Amino acid sequence: MKLNIVVTLIVVCLLISIAQPVLAQKNKETVGGQPMEDRGRAFDMMKQGMDMRNDQGIQGLGFMHSAGNAFGEYVTFTIDNQTGNVLDYGIAGSTLFDINIADFNYGSTSESGAVTRISNTDGSTLIQLHDNPAGVINILTSEGTSVFIALADGVTATKEDDLVVIESDSVVGYITSRGTTTISESGTEIDLDISPDSVITFRTSPVNIPMFEYMHRRLSQEIARNRFGMEIAFGRNMTYNAINYSPEMRVGVRTMEENRIRMQINSTDPDGRLIGINLDNSSLMIGAHDRLRIYYDEAPLECVNDSNMVFNGTDRPLYWISSIQDRTRAQLLIHVPDFSQHIIDIVVESEEVEEPEETESVTITPTTTPTATQTSESPGFGLIISLIGLITMAYLRYRKN
Repeated sequence: MKLNIVVTLIVVCLLISIAQPVLAQKNKETVGGQPMEDRGRAFDMMKQGMDMRNDQGIQGLGFMHSAGNAFGEYVTFTIDNQTGNVLDYGIAGSTLFDINIADFNYGSTSESGAVTRISNTDGSTLIQLHDNPAGVINILTSEGTSVFIALADGVTATKEDDLVVIESDSVVGYITSRGTTTISESGTEIDLDISPDSVITFRTSPVNIPMFEYMHRRLSQEIARNRFGMEIAFGRNMTYNAINYSPEMRVGVRTMEENRIRMQINSTDPDGRLIGINLDNSSLMIGAHDRLRIYYDEAPLECVNDSNMVFNGTDRPLYWISSIQDRTRAQLLIHVPDFSQHIIDIVVESEEVEEPEETESVTITPTTTPTATQTSESPGFGLIISLIGLITMAYLRYRKN
């Protein structure tokens, strides 16, 4: 009898000790492969949005709107239908802030794919919110105004030279401006007094590539200097989001196929610019023995190992690429030395293709197309069954003896 009790207690303890971390892992929801942070309203909206998008078979970048709420793959927020204020803005389930613009006579909201635009009645002020891994917000105004950003609980703001750094447990973002802007911050609010014809930009380190914060800090600084001209995020189901940081620049995605993305870029300003591309492995079908090559006007583009070479610029086009962990997602940074019109191709090629010595390539390993909510396998249950079997065999042998 005593042996029965001991065996039962051992089995129960093993089940509890192994099942608890397994279940905790299975219940952890992710966005872009990263765990969501339970930070209030944005966390609830992200889960609600995942359910809604899955029910309707919506995959990839882009917003669903319902009763003033916007549900993106990465970004969520609520629009006050009386004032046009942006409430509970969050990325990857982390609530960051509310946005209030002084004397903003709310006019309309429009949505186009991965961009939501909120405008006042005379169109002098426009808020653009992008559903992408960097959670980009642009506020453009032709008249002087003031913008008030109220921080959520647990979010901090620090003014550093020409940037305001916003941090939560899982997100690091930067506010920068083009034009004359006076910025002040307290423990709970950021106030920006903006001159006419100014642009305020908020951008985070992409949550699907949580690395290289120095680089993303510098990218925000380059936005203010008008050197970071364009950023494109490619998502699932042939979706993409293009952000125009420089008003002179334009981009057109001409082809999106399983093994090639072709873009046409141009600018009315001939000065060189930086182009950022956020790419994940759901954008292209990349096999185990494939590699990624970048072409610039149909010639292989030179790849460098130091991102500072791209930031500092040269008289020739070149690019830098990063990847993380399983190398299924990558950030590309391309330097274009001068502008008219150029074609950029991102191509998946077999490693057997002969490669010129002066260029480098990056291989990205394959992965299945992720869903908005990803769960891990449960390796602990096989161990549980094995342990139970061993204990049972020991007990039967004891009874037999």
